[in-house]
Amino acid sequence: VMVERKLCEIYNVSRSPIRNALQQLTHEGLLSFVPGKGTVVASFSTEDILEVYDLIELLQDYAIKACINKQNALVVNALEMALNNMKTALEEDNIFHFTRWDQKFHQLLISYSGNKRLETVYDQLDCQQMLFISTILDDTERASQSFAEHSAILAAIKEKDVQIAQDCIRKHYYHIKQYYINKLLSRIHI
Repeated sequence: VMVERKLCEIYNVSRSPIRNALQQLTHEGLLSFVPGKGTVVASFSTEDILEVYDLIELLQDYAIKACINKQNALVVNALEMALNNMKTALEEDNIFHFTRWDQKFHQLLISYSGNKRLETVYDQLDCQQMLFISTILDDTERASQSFAEHSAILAAIKEKDVQIAQDCIRKHYYHIKQYYINKLLSRIHI
């Protein structure tokens, strides 16, 4: 439970900035307000995961097409840098850094699409997906599969093949959604 008074004491600030921060985090889906309890860290269900990733997939699908249509050397270089950093993190068995570069890869697609409203919507969903990502920081097998998928996405972008790039991004998000469904089902032992 996030108690404003305690947070004010801890951070030595007035209630107004604390209240604003809690409202912003609630708006982003990272916190939720529970009547009688106050503000708590948001929990998520299978439906939440699927909704967030369905929307992210749609945004990435649009962004890939826009990136390819506007493609310049900066797009490819930035994506290659992110992919190389993913590879290094994977080789070092540092899944935390791997997931950060994975997110950066997708953020680059969004930012190079040139659509500011798309960036705003994506940022909110990206914050929510961070809740999910924090549950997979020990899965090297999933990271290896993800690296192969990102490599295929980048190869299609380099070839300026919109259809293959979109197919690759859809396949990538299909695997992500399946991963979380399987993970949640294994907790229930169905």
